Amino acid sequence: MEIAVIDYGNGNLGSLLAALRRLGQRPHVVRTAKDIRHTDTLIFPGVGSMNSVLPRLKDHGLFGWLNEMRSAGVPILGICLGMQLFFDESAEGGEGLHWLPGNVTQIDAPILPHIGWNTVDATPDSFLWRNLTEPYTFYFVHTYRVQPADPGIVRGLTQYYETFPAALYAPPLYGVQFHPELSGTSGAQLLNNFLEIVEDPHGNLASG
Repeated sequence: MEIAVIDYGNGNLGSLLAALRRLGQRPHVVRTAKDIRHTDTLIFPGVGSMNSVLPRLKDHGLFGWLNEMRSAGVPILGICLGMQLFFDESAEGGEGLHWLPGNVTQIDAPILPHIGWNTVDATPDSFLWRNLTEPYTFYFVHTYRVQPADPGIVRGLTQYYETFPAALYAPPLYGVQFHPELSGTSGAQLLNNFLEIVEDPHGNLASG
């Protein structure tokens, strides 16, 4: 499988690449247009600031290609900041990709960022959670959360002073607010579940 990990200058690439390699994959990093080649899926890593990402993608010749991949139905996984990029704009400043209607706002909490292990109240029939054991526990590091215009795409919620989306399912877009690459065996299983969605030739797994 050809997996492209998008490097926009502030993502947690090392841990993500290592997690994918432990699953037997050989991901390649896309930093500029010259790195573009055939790919079966794209992964947007997490950690960083939304206000610098879109200009960087445009400056490095990736913006048009990413939109083409999304329009072609190539499965795309966004992790933390990567998921936030799917939306319109962020309260920290900066424009998103406008792939999903909605915005990114700061968590209403006295202590930020939200760092550490937390549970996810997940939609049980979603394929993302296959072979995971409840309670679903993952590692979070973030200050902002998404507010989708369509609540129907939410497949998991978490709580840190308030409740907000932890996972989204809007094929070909899939997103998690937590970091599966830092979440041990549960994170590895979720990444593997996503890769099975990518491999599904008829899209039977992608709709749940």
